[in-house]
Amino acid sequence: MSGITASISTAGNALEALQQALSVIQNNINNASTPGYASQSLNLEAMPMDIGEGLVGGVMADGLNNSRDQYAEEAVQSQTQQLGFYTAQAQNTGTIQSFFDVTGASGVSSSLSALFQSFSAWSTTPDDPTAQQNVLAAANTVAQSFQGLANSLTQTAQQIDGQVGSTVQQINAIATQIQQYNVQKLQSSQPDPGEDAQLYSALDSLSQLTNFTTVTQSDGTVTVLLAGGTPLVDGTQQNTLSSNVSVATQPKPVYAQSLPTDQVLDAQGNDITSQITGGQLGGLLDARNRVLAGIMGDSQQQGTLNQLAQGLADTVNQILESGTVSTAAGAASGTALFTYDSKNPATVASTLALNPSIAPDQLAPVDSSGNANGNANALAALENATGTQGTIGGLSYLQYFGQIAANAGQENQTATANEQTQQQVVAQATTLRGQVSGVSLDAEASAVLQFQQAYQATAQVLTVLDNMGQDLMNLIVPT
Repeated sequence: MSGITASISTAGNALEALQQALSVIQNNINNASTPGYASQSLNLEAMPMDIGEGLVGGVMADGLNNSRDQYAEEAVQSQTQQLGFYTAQAQNTGTIQSFFDVTGASGVSSSLSALFQSFSAWSTTPDDPTAQQNVLAAANTVAQSFQGLANSLTQTAQQIDGQVGSTVQQINAIATQIQQYNVQKLQSSQPDPGEDAQLYSALDSLSQLTNFTTVTQSDGTVTVLLAGGTPLVDGTQQNTLSSNVSVATQPKPVYAQSLPTDQVLDAQGNDITSQITGGQLGGLLDARNRVLAGIMGDSQQQGTLNQLAQGLADTVNQILESGTVSTAAGAASGTALFTYDSKNPATVASTLALNPSIAPDQLAPVDSSGNANGNANALAALENATGTQGTIGGLSYLQYFGQIAANAGQENQTATANEQTQQQVVAQATTLRGQVSGVSLDAEASAVLQFQQAYQATAQVLTVLDNMGQDLMNLIVPT
């Protein structure tokens, strides 16, 4: 009778284990589309069977098995960091390049061409008031074009500044979620698939924003480190990031009045901008501090647009000021056509203007050798200059502006191509992760059938054992 009782107990334990297995499958199915969820399975342990020792075998539950593959998770996170970088880079370089009309029909390129054409027309009739006035009007349009482009790029810089600040706030919010996970992990040693899914969903979201690595500690908590080693989350401690817009002081600024750049600071106020090389934040910083700064300047560089504006203004002014307004004896010297803030070389484009003091008859067509239209011809020749005067790096002013525009377009084209390629890489990595740890509804359906059959068989055994016990009880004759 004791053997039947033990067998009934064993069958009951088996039923409980099988019921737990079915519950795990149901949980998998319910969370098949939950971000960060990895399929679970119940470990079933065979119990020893030795009739002589009273061990009747059976099966019991022995904890959950998590299908999550850390390598696959890190692969998705790493590739997503790159995608976030290229996406932000493509979006913002697209905005930057949109301000450059590569057709030359408008903007700086068009106004420069019109200025050189006005110089050419003036050279044929240097004393004509209309030709002189046209030169002033064209010069004013050039100045306005430079100012307009500089203002548009400055506004773009400010927009990116706002995006950087918003992205840093999102990073801090996700870091708070991970810190809370660590707190809960220390309070309970039991595995929780739901909390685990929330953690990896948070890490996926974080990988879209910045580059980082994770280390799982022996107590189950997760340490999140930015690529340079700065801890974002360390156990129950969160280190809050912040953003700042300023002119860098290290190294010593060459252009102290330049357009400020973006910085990311750690919890102690240390500049960790150089560590942010991935994710949306990395792409924003690259577009802001490299691409845009290359055009508009920063503490260490004047910026190509400022170089062009200053080169044009200085050359035109030098030619005009070297000559006279006529060939008559004692004729007045020429007057500068352009003005700009000479104290701040990194703001030339935004401060370039037509000299408010110049009048049409103060233009000096006569060169220093006395040629009546020598200066006017020299100014007209700037359109296709090839010598040392009227060029920057061997390029004419029109060619140099075309190079600025082409570089902006190339930055956007490269970023867009990288984004499209990286989207495919992320999709592949995500698919591979899903194959390893995702929930397969077909596999779960198959497992349900197996465990249901095992449950029914065990229940039948339990019924037989119960009947046997009843029969044995009936055989006992009361005395």
